[in-house]
Parts: sequence; C-alpha cells; structure tokens
Amino acid sequence: MLVKVFEADNMPDALKKVKEALGSEALILSTRTVRKGMGVFRKPIYEVTAAIDSTEHSIKPPSQRVNKQTPPSGSQTDEDAITYQQLWKQSKVVDPRDDEIRELKSQVVNQDLSTVRGEIDELKAMIKQLSDQPVHQPAAPPVSPPPAIMTREVAARHVRKPATSISGSDDIQEMALLRNNLTNYGIEAEAADAIEQYAWETLSPQQMHDQDRLKEFYSDAVQSLVRVTGPFHCATKQRRIALVGPTGVGKTTTIAKLAANLLLQGGIRIALVTIDTYRIAAVEQLKIYGELMNVPVEVVLTPEQLQEVFARHQDKDLILIDTAGRSPKDDESLAELNTFLGPESGIENHLVLAASTRDSELQSTVGNFGCLPLHSLVFTKLDECDQRGSLLNVPLHQDLPLSYLTNGQRVPEDLLVADPAAVAGFVIQQP
Repeated sequence: MLVKVFEADNMPDALKKVKEALGSEALILSTRTVRKGMGVFRKPIYEVTAAIDSTEHSIKPPSQRVNKQTPPSGSQTDEDAITYQQLWKQSKVVDPRDDEIRELKSQVVNQDLSTVRGEIDELKAMIKQLSDQPVHQPAAPPVSPPPAIMTREVAARHVRKPATSISGSDDIQEMALLRNNLTNYGIEAEAADAIEQYAWETLSPQQMHDQDRLKEFYSDAVQSLVRVTGPFHCATKQRRIALVGPTGVGKTTTIAKLAANLLLQGGIRIALVTIDTYRIAAVEQLKIYGELMNVPVEVVLTPEQLQEVFARHQDKDLILIDTAGRSPKDDESLAELNTFLGPESGIENHLVLAASTRDSELQSTVGNFGCLPLHSLVFTKLDECDQRGSLLNVPLHQDLPLSYLTNGQRVPEDLLVADPAAVAGFVIQQP
C-alpha cells in the first residue's frame, strides 16, 4: 500500500490534491489541522493522509496517465455511474478483519481433520436431539428503529472505523463541508471524526447541504456525547465539595454563585470554607459573600483543622471549599493540595476551567490535576469566547462529566447547571 501525506490551506484543496495524485480510489486515512512556522501568528495547514493499494494500481504522474476514450454524449463512464453506496459494498475500505479471517482459515487447515469430524458429529447429534423436542417459540420482540442520534458507544465505534473511499467531487465537497463546520464550532479531531463519520452514513446529500438540518444534527450529536452530573443535590449524608483549578479561573466567585443558588432553592444548610490563605483578598471576598448570605465562613490552615471544621458543622447539608489557584506545572503545590483533598478526605473535587483557554492547555491542566480524585469539570467565562468546542473536546477526551457552567460575573444569575441541551447550545451557538 502506498501512503502519502498532502497539505493545503483548506480541506477542499487538500482533497483535490489527493484525487489528482492517487485517483478516485484513494482511501482517506486521517485528517487534521496543524500549524507550521514560528510565533503566535502561525498559519493553520490542513493535512490529509491518504493511501492506495499499490499492488492493484500503478500510480503515475498526471502527465503520464493514459486518458480514457471520451464516451458518446449523454452516456456515463463507469466512474461517473458508480455510487458511494456501491463503493462501500465493494469493500473499498481497509478492513482489519481480513487478517483475522486469514488466520482462522490457516488454523482450520492445520487442525487434525479427525478432530474436526468428531466435533461435527457431536453437533449433528445435538441438533437431532433438539429437533425431536417440542418447540415453544416466543413472540418476536419488536424491532427497534436505528438510533436517531449518536451515543458515546456509537462515537467510539466510528472513531475506530476504517476511512471511507473518495468516490467523486460531490463526496469531496460534502466531506469538506462537514469538517469545516465542525472546525468553525471549535470541535477537534476525536469528537469531529466521530460526528463526521456518523453524519456521512446517516444524512442524505440533500441534508448535508441543508444548514438548518446539519445544525440540528450537530446539536443532537453533542447532546449524545456529553456526560453531566446534574445539580449538587444533598442526600441524607453531608456533601463536601471543593473547587480546584489554576489561578484566575473564578473559583471564589463560582463558590458564591453555587451557595446563593442552592440557598434560593430553600431547605439546605451551607457552610463555606477557604484554604486559600495565600491571598488575603480571597479570604475577605468569601467572608463578604458569607455575611450577605448569612452563612458561616471558616478559614483553614492545615488538613487537621479542615477535619475539625467538618466535625463542628455536622448539622450542615453542604460544605463548599474554596482553594488557592495552583499552577498545573507546580508539582509541589499540587502535592500539598492533595494532603487536604486526597482520596481519604471524603471530599468531592470539581476542577474549574476557563472556556477561553486553548484546548491544549486545558487538556494539560486536567492531566496535571489528575493527582487529585476529580469528580467533574466546571467551565467558566463562556461569555469571553466565541468558540466553545472545549465543552465537548475536553470532557470527551478526559472521560469526565460536566457539572456547572458560568457565563458572567453576576451572583447568582450567571450560573447554569450543565445539561446536554445547554452544552449543545453553547457549542453549536444556537440562538
């Protein structure tokens, strides 16, 4: 198999290069956006990896190719007549099961034939015995319709599925349209590949060019892929929730929003705790919020004091813990934080991230804060960014649910419970 990598300023040009170099039989193995050069103004380049079976096709430069005889007017060539569905049925895809089938065949050939015959005779005897018994056939279960939207399991299957063969200029345009739309929403490779492949097999060509239908499909797909925890309801047991994360993401303000929002619902007793003794202003800010909401505020210096606070406020339903901002690269500070909030503390740790941060930095932050037992992600500053694909990219890649979203500074108005429809609305930018 001949594998080549093509680069262009946009996806249609890249796919056009694939077809010119390898022909319409080419297999698209992967697509991605890369940045080359140096500095902050690096230009994005679309990179397409394609392949063709060199044993069946001889690849020649365009100048050396033999042109087919032009058919009479009104007739179609074989290439024009063939459809995408026919290409798929002809297995013009890289199927990893071929090797498994060949291996099974070789195992059967190498087996002792007498052993195989004995097993066949046993099966025949069992079938005869079953056929002599009365059969009580249950009613056939109803046939479930195919899923209208994509589940996380379907997404995983489509990410691993072999790439589809290019069959014509219309297919190239549709594929480029799908990829460009997802890129404009800020949806990156892992989620984009799954959504694109599922759309390619589910939507008709007319639907792919219907922007309203595509937007509805994207929204349904995002809702199916994202996981959420729901609001911080309190059961019979006291819940202890800590917000952790880098500096400047809005942990203290989010703590106040959570407390005010839950108090407005009524019937819940709350205490606020801060272990952020690095910033005097943070302590004073939380105390002001506590006075306004008439809830106690405790300042803790050591893990032992934190446990004492829990014992002192046994009558509270919920204890919200504010923490100092930590650099994701400061291993020593994260280790210190782990002494307060480690697995034995009985505390739920919710990582707060700013949606305006680049996806690569968000992924790195989640990985570094992974030294703590993380329960969910909280995204803030949604009002400060145009693309919000990170609401899908990061949770899907890190396999963590979303709990809350904030889109402003007002307390408690600018706080939303993360539900699939709300997340899809932010990512797909629905009005």
